[in-house]
Amino acid sequence: MFDRSYVIAHKGHPHFIANSKMSYLAKYIRSQIDERDFETIKNLSDPTKFRIYLLLSKVEEIPVSDIKVILGLSQSAVSHALSDLRKVDLVESHRCGQLICYSLNTTNNKGVLSFLERFVRRHKV
Repeated sequence: MFDRSYVIAHKGHPHFIANSKMSYLAKYIRSQIDERDFETIKNLSDPTKFRIYLLLSKVEEIPVSDIKVILGLSQSAVSHALSDLRKVDLVESHRCGQLICYSLNTTNNKGVLSFLERFVRRHKV
């Protein structure tokens, strides 16, 4: 099953994990992680994208021009970040007259969103 000869002498120690639990943990971790989750987390590790996510969590929807003003960023930086967030289905966009408005996509990425929502609740404005 597992070649764990390096820990046999540690049987009985708190850090020793039985082979059966190792198998369970390996299956559990594989079942909990989707490759899209990694892409989402990778995108949100960027400070600009994370700030945009936090801003969108505080409003129903907002035009790109307001995001730019609130965060003090260039139009191209905001547009690029929003494009990446849209690719991983974290945000949605639609036209509001001449404006493009963005909102959080609450139908996708429930696990990641719930993690981030807990973070947002701890950091209420």
